[in-house]
Amino acid sequence: MISEKPNYYAIIPATVRYDKDLSPNAKLLYGEITALANARGYCWATNKYFKDIYGISSDRTIQNLLKQLNDKKYIEIVLDNNNNRKSFITDTPAKKCGVGAQKFSEDPAKNCVHNNINNNTPGITTIEIDDDYNWLEDC
Repeated sequence: MISEKPNYYAIIPATVRYDKDLSPNAKLLYGEITALANARGYCWATNKYFKDIYGISSDRTIQNLLKQLNDKKYIEIVLDNNNNRKSFITDTPAKKCGVGAQKFSEDPAKNCVHNNINNNTPGITTIEIDDDYNWLEDC
């Protein structure tokens, strides 16, 4: 068993969390890959590393989980010249889902109009939320 576990934050975007085609363990593995990718820009961990850290007994299980993520294009797996695996994060919420996605203008001032202190209004503004709207269906 690995004595020292990484202390990076794992990031699992909504597109991965709510993907019904992924197993829960694939989602967890995605989070681990994002945590390890924070250090070098890619994940370099081996099947043995994942097996040890999560107590999984089979290489095949790890391979299947990685395949799920790779097939859905959430990660890209590349082998270097020494057959070392590098897993790159390829998913961005804007690419997979319309929620929160927007086109940005070349002019930075146009991108942040809503956050301009000159546009702030005093007091509290309330907005109505349509209870029947399910933003997950837009994905």
